[in-house]
Order: sequence, then structure tokens, then C-alpha cells
Amino acid sequence: MIKIKVPATSANLGVGYDTLGLALNIYNTFYIEESDLLFIEGVDKKYQNRNNLFMIAFDKVNEISNTFRNIHLKIETNIPIARGLGSSASLIVAGAIAANHLNNNKLTIQEIFQICTAIEGHPDNIAPAIFGGLTASFMDNNIPYCKKIDVHEKYRFMVLIPDFEVSTSLARAVLPCSYSKEDTVSNLSNIISLCLALNDGDDNILKLSNNDKIHEPYRKMLIPDFDLLKQQCLNKGAYTFMISGSGPTCLAISNDDNFSRKIDVSKTKNSWKLIDCKIHKTLIEVEEL
Repeated sequence: MIKIKVPATSANLGVGYDTLGLALNIYNTFYIEESDLLFIEGVDKKYQNRNNLFMIAFDKVNEISNTFRNIHLKIETNIPIARGLGSSASLIVAGAIAANHLNNNKLTIQEIFQICTAIEGHPDNIAPAIFGGLTASFMDNNIPYCKKIDVHEKYRFMVLIPDFEVSTSLARAVLPCSYSKEDTVSNLSNIISLCLALNDGDDNILKLSNNDKIHEPYRKMLIPDFDLLKQQCLNKGAYTFMISGSGPTCLAISNDDNFSRKIDVSKTKNSWKLIDCKIHKTLIEVEEL
């Protein structure tokens, strides 16, 4: 039996739309062993088949390696579904990594990255799930590439997870079809400063550089309490506050290990779960049990 832990991921990071992604220490854990028949535990019955994203990625890697396997799969889920924390990416990455391990790692990690990105459709969640840390990704001729960016040790991350879902398709549908040159240039300049500030610990630039014009102004309308929570977090000492992925989860960056204790959600319209996080820094690994 093998065990794979895949971290939650927070994509976009405000101005880094479809580009930046951050791995956090919230995990989906997968236990895999070969079996005569396919058997999946830990998910709803409708996902206990080969249409599960784990199995789609698992079968794709096996197909490339000219093999076919049934497995007994147990999933321990801690990453909430449809909340903007990379739940689908975790399944895809785990499936591909598991199959590659069972095939004696015939494929390189870059090839796994490419396969997973093709299934997910974009690399911003896939990259941090595989490589860990903060990643900046892009596509060139349908091939994904990413670079890791070191984050200063002092920064802490708090996720605010509501009791409702927002589908990725709806979150993309609310975005405009085009943007002005001014808004585009604003995001381009801010993303560079944001990455540098996270790297060297420049709190003031971090505060100033998350002025997103691409997705937050439109997607926040899908998140009741967004403005209320953002203002409260900033007032309590957060350097910045943003939508995680396509939402509705939000992310606050501070230097406080227990920042969640400062935030009062008793007056919000929805129920919110607050989790203090750190960065998951390392490349994904397979553990033999």
C-alpha cells in the first residue's frame, strides 16, 4: 500500500489571476493498493467509479505506460469541495503520482505536471500541489511551466471557508470578456511587486500591491460578507486579503500564527470556518506503508 498527501492550494493570490498558486498545510490523503476490482472509499457513491478525477488521472498515466490496474482507494478528505482550495487538483495530482509510482516512475515530474494540467485545464492549482510553495505558472504551446518563489518565513495564511459553494464555471462566467489597458497594466505591475514582497518580507509593498482589477471586483459579488470580512481582517493587522482561487473561500496574509482568534464572524450572513495555515513547501512524495 502507498500513501500520498496532497496539499490544498490557493490560486490567483489577488492580482496573479490564473498564474500564481500557493500550497497550504491542509491535506487530502490517499491510500492506494492494487486490487482485483476497483473499490473506492471515502467519497459519495456517485464518485466511486472511474469518472472520479483521481481515476481519470490514474488511468491516463497507466495508458501512457501501456498498463491497466484496478485499485483499492481510500480517500481522507480535508480540502473542502468547490470552495477555491484546489480540491479537484488534489485528486488529479494524487491519481497521476500514484499510477506513476506503481509504474516505477517511468514519467518525469514535468511530464506528470503536463498530464495533470491537461486534465485540470490550467496549471495554477496543479503546480503548487505538485511542487509545493508559491508557484508562478504559464503555458507555452500547451505545455505548462512554473517557477517556485521563496516566501519569507514570517508570513502566515488564514483561510476563511464559508458554508456554501461557488462553481468554477459560475465564477468564470461573471468575469468580463475584455479589460482596459489601464487595468491590465495595473495587474501586471502589482503581481511583480506582490511576489517580491512575499519573498523579501516587505510588509508595506505587500499591503499596497494586491489591488486586483481582473477578478475580485466581479467575483466578490458571489461572496456575501466579503467586504465585511476583508475590512475586519485588514483592521486587525492582515497585510492583505483576497479571494482564494475562484472562491468563495478567502485568504488573509499576516504574521500571526493565530490570526483567526482576532476575527469575529458572529455578525456575518453565512457561517464561516477559519483555519490558520502555513505554507506546504516540499515536492509531493509517495510513502510506502
